[in-house]
Amino acid sequence: MRIVDIGAGTGKNEALIRATALLRSEGYAVDLFSETAENLDSNERDFQRTLEKTEEADLVILHFHGAIPNFKKFSRLHEILERIDAPVFLQSEIMEEMQEHRHLFRLSDLEYDTVNRYIRLGGEENARGLLLWALHSIEGMDVTVPKPVYPRTEGIYHPDHDRDISLEEYLKTTDTKKPTAGILFWQGHWLMRDLQAIDALIRELEGQGMNTIPVFFQTSPNSVTGSLGIRKVIEQYFMEEGVARIDVLILNTGFSQIFLASPGDGTEHEPPENFFDTLDVPVIQAMTTFHSYEGWKEDIQGLQATELSTNVVWPEYDGQIITVPIASTEIGDSQGKRHVAPIRNRVGRVARMAAEWARLRRTPPAQRKLAIILHQNPPRNDMVGGAYGLDAPESVVTMLQALHEQGYYVQRLPGSGNEVVREILAGVSNDCEWLSPREMMERAAGLINGDTYGRWFENIPARSRREMMRDWGEPPGEILAADGNLIVPGVINGNIFIGLQPLRGFLEKAMEIYESTDLVMPHQYLAYYRWLKEDFGVHAIIHVGTHGTLEWLPGKGVGLSEECFPDVVLDDIPHIYPYIIDNPGEGAQAKRRSRAVILDHLIPAMMRADGYGEIEDIEMKLQEYFRAVNARDDNKVKLLLEEIHRDVKKHNLLNDLGLPEDTPPQELEEHLNALYHYLCDVKDNLIKDGLHIFGQTPQEERFTELVYSLTRLNNGDVSSLRQGIAENMGLDLHDLQENAAQFHPELGELKGALLEDVDKRSRALIKGMDELGYEAAACTDLAAHMFPGSLQVPETVEYICSSVVPRLRNTTDEIRNFLRGVDGHYVPPGPSGAPTRGNAHLLPTGRNFFSIDPALIPTPSAWEVGKKLADQMVARYIEEEGCYPENVGVVIFATDTMKSGGDDIAYVLWLMGLRPVWSARGSVVTGIEVIPPSELGRPRVDVTLRITGLFRDAFPNLIHMIDDGVKMIAALDETEEENYLLKHLRRELIDSIKAGMSEEQAHERAVIRIFGCPPGTYGVGVGELVESSKWDSKEDLANMYVAWGGHAYGRDLKGEKMPELFRMRLSQLDVTVKNHNSREIDILDNDDDYMYHGGMISCVKAFGNKDPLSMVGDSSDPDRPRSRRVDEEGRFVFRSRVLNPKWLEGLKRHGYRGAQELSILVDYAFGWDATADMMDDWMYQSLAEKFLFDEETKQWIKENNPYALRQMAGRLLEAVQRGMWDADEETVQKLTDIYMEGEDMLEGMNG
Repeated sequence: MRIVDIGAGTGKNEALIRATALLRSEGYAVDLFSETAENLDSNERDFQRTLEKTEEADLVILHFHGAIPNFKKFSRLHEILERIDAPVFLQSEIMEEMQEHRHLFRLSDLEYDTVNRYIRLGGEENARGLLLWALHSIEGMDVTVPKPVYPRTEGIYHPDHDRDISLEEYLKTTDTKKPTAGILFWQGHWLMRDLQAIDALIRELEGQGMNTIPVFFQTSPNSVTGSLGIRKVIEQYFMEEGVARIDVLILNTGFSQIFLASPGDGTEHEPPENFFDTLDVPVIQAMTTFHSYEGWKEDIQGLQATELSTNVVWPEYDGQIITVPIASTEIGDSQGKRHVAPIRNRVGRVARMAAEWARLRRTPPAQRKLAIILHQNPPRNDMVGGAYGLDAPESVVTMLQALHEQGYYVQRLPGSGNEVVREILAGVSNDCEWLSPREMMERAAGLINGDTYGRWFENIPARSRREMMRDWGEPPGEILAADGNLIVPGVINGNIFIGLQPLRGFLEKAMEIYESTDLVMPHQYLAYYRWLKEDFGVHAIIHVGTHGTLEWLPGKGVGLSEECFPDVVLDDIPHIYPYIIDNPGEGAQAKRRSRAVILDHLIPAMMRADGYGEIEDIEMKLQEYFRAVNARDDNKVKLLLEEIHRDVKKHNLLNDLGLPEDTPPQELEEHLNALYHYLCDVKDNLIKDGLHIFGQTPQEERFTELVYSLTRLNNGDVSSLRQGIAENMGLDLHDLQENAAQFHPELGELKGALLEDVDKRSRALIKGMDELGYEAAACTDLAAHMFPGSLQVPETVEYICSSVVPRLRNTTDEIRNFLRGVDGHYVPPGPSGAPTRGNAHLLPTGRNFFSIDPALIPTPSAWEVGKKLADQMVARYIEEEGCYPENVGVVIFATDTMKSGGDDIAYVLWLMGLRPVWSARGSVVTGIEVIPPSELGRPRVDVTLRITGLFRDAFPNLIHMIDDGVKMIAALDETEEENYLLKHLRRELIDSIKAGMSEEQAHERAVIRIFGCPPGTYGVGVGELVESSKWDSKEDLANMYVAWGGHAYGRDLKGEKMPELFRMRLSQLDVTVKNHNSREIDILDNDDDYMYHGGMISCVKAFGNKDPLSMVGDSSDPDRPRSRRVDEEGRFVFRSRVLNPKWLEGLKRHGYRGAQELSILVDYAFGWDATADMMDDWMYQSLAEKFLFDEETKQWIKENNPYALRQMAGRLLEAVQRGMWDADEETVQKLTDIYMEGEDMLEGMNG
């Protein structure tokens, strides 16, 4: 009897393995071949062997814990399952899947029901019954077939009590005065008595002074087994009269329990009712790794690609707190039997963490101590409270007020964010430029003497101690140290500590990080967090805003060990982290590497840029010009052309058009259509109106701006408001956007002007709705009056009133769930992404956000967007160079991949001539296939990737996919004209073999196309070098880029150091690419853009001695993706945002933090110019004139953030000194005067 058994999400069927071994020992001829879908998806050789075994099988059994598409190779296996005569039983939690494959069983309904019971009921006895049934019913043997045995599906388990103890009996043994931890684990472990890890967890929790209620269970209710399902298990075992009887819940299960409890047909995307929210205690995911202990210990990734979804991504859908592996999967004997073994110190970590959450929950608010940590990165005094999109200091005010109202001991309530910053700077910050050692000690929130720190230091793992001393010497080190004491920056306000996250140390070691890419944090960093725990007695830490450095410390990507530095530093302290909703990737990093409960917050209000000053003047003259041309008024045409030419030259718009400065009016005339179209795009861009304040619903104009921004695009099936209005006017919105300089044939008006009219009507409608309080009936009446006969507009208005506005009003959930978090309650989960990308459903904020399942990438919609962007890049290259690009470098971020569903992955695949293969149900990507040359219509492009460390951790499946794709393309029988990758590979092979490499080694090397950060680390090094000013040439920056990025990744490569290969690949690039998928963040909002993309450009310039075509794709409107060169994008951002008075006015509402945004802007613009020569002289000049030479703005900066004034002037002077900006003498003198004025003022303030 030959049986094939495959588990998908279930592991191998240990009960069946043991029952088979027992029957074989009794003389029965049973041959079991057991595999897992996870292994088969990643190992083609094992999959081929499985296909062979399946062809020969007498019975095939498949177990799916989750939807079939998660087994990516199932369709290939399915072809054989349909063909063979053997009965095939497919067991799934999704009944539709079982019914769909019922015909494969090929036996009666009675037999099907019998097998279903054996398998669903589980355990060794039923596995034995199944085998005897097969021998009898399939082989025809005369054996006694036992009836299925019905074991318990849920119940209490404790190693010190009877196996069948009841809940009532068990509760009598607990101490009601102690905190209580609930434990949920699979019934299968109880059945198989595979309980070592659960026993260890129980012992550790009880050792922490806690009761435990350990419960085995099955997730779904089932009529066959009698399972209650997790919802009723929680109600029965962990609640009493609707209230939790536990303080914290630990799950050792994997997957999303919310989704599995109501699996549907596998296509649902919205979660059902959340029973964890009803329970309302912290829910901790304590994972079991598929690795052996040694395999996990040695794997710098931490978890295998096949278990990332199971143990991390899907539990995040439940709002579970992601921790560490408490158990490994070990093979116990020569028969290959597996069992789960505890990882003792990780069990201890989870138990202590659970105890700390329970302590937080049980401590009265008046006695709770909280640490609110602001960021100061880079560590300058103009950068206190930096957080993308958030006014962090003002948010602290909101938090303190809410805490005070809830009974927390808050001694002082600051009146503003500026006051929060002033109090911090009156003490000690991470920038001690103005302070003597004695002043530092006098002003510090706390001092840690050498002996105390020495004791703390001795208690961390030996390996971690060695690495800290390697990088920073003997403790206590020199960073923020004074007279042998380590300094704690911050202030104590009652029971609330408000401080600054410690120095990471990169700037202090800016030159060393060429080689020391695994630099760990300084001694003061560890001491700071230990002080919070041991001295201050903190109950919970709140890191405020996107983002800090703790989650980026060296160590495993996920599933951390005791030697990983985020684990070393944070210890077991509960961690709460307000984070912007449109950065799921970096937020996921905080969740997975620092056990954070995310509290996502709203993006800043987004507004239409509109016209201003010169933009509006030139646009109006262009409209007059086109009307004059239309009217054939030659004199007026000539006059207007002269005026437009003068204005365009004066405001440096020739650069934007790619024209030389000496372009005469007659030549400019050929480009006026393009200029008008460009100005319409500038006006139509979305830009930020100030910053968000945590917990506050945007008010007045900011509210209507967000309603407008959230409905500019289609929201699923709900039409864009602008589109509906345009159609009601008899217009095509897309036509207006694409052909702004054309006249409408019937209306006789420029389409750009008509677009403006559509937009004005859209905003007028929203303003009217706002005045009506967004009452649905009144607003739909208004819409019907303003746009008679329209069907779409009233539907969109109804959507705004019933969904968008309530979601925005519920922004107050941010503070409500903040209070739930610090009270030790459950923070509900929610989706993440870019709300203005047609995703209003992502709101409200205040949720513990989750991201996308990696198996779904690229999505079908992302595939279409990525293809369009790639085609635009290729067309632009042909336009400029007259041929196809052969080598393209693409920077890929994890956050962008999550937000867009994989636009960039689609981009890369399409360039190479590959496409995804999706499952019929659920859109899981099951593989890739080659696009024939006839269909592709162009050569296959050779693509080199620079991935981030976060992408490496989050998407190992995509690394494997692209690596597989490269090898598929390299193996094709095509000409070099059809396949540039093959062309380059052949030449590289010849060179490598000539250099003495074996043919096998040469081929392995020649197909490497994915490069990233060193294993276990994150970053690119370029930003630190730019910030420190310790660089002389572009080559210095390029060398740093190679040092940090020259590590190869692929299916069989885990970050091997190959800097010379990376250098060679970069030197050959014709094009560099880094795409953006929303206007919520642009290239001057984020230093990562210039570090990763600018750094790549610097390498092509330094090593290839050429200027590549460097492109930024913009898919903020997925239906209308666009591409610009980096320099064009820079000018576009300057025109629409940086020079726009509306943007500056928005910042002025935020005092210190608003002025900080200007300092950041100057830094990032400088970084782009240092790496990629992006800045024109006029751009530097405009920064100086608008922000420093304008007396009103200068005075505002001086009053709110004088440190920023000096910093901005200093950075602009550095641009002059380095020859990056050819400024006139008067400008240089003004900047010098401002710098010295700032210097004198700060000396007086700190003297």
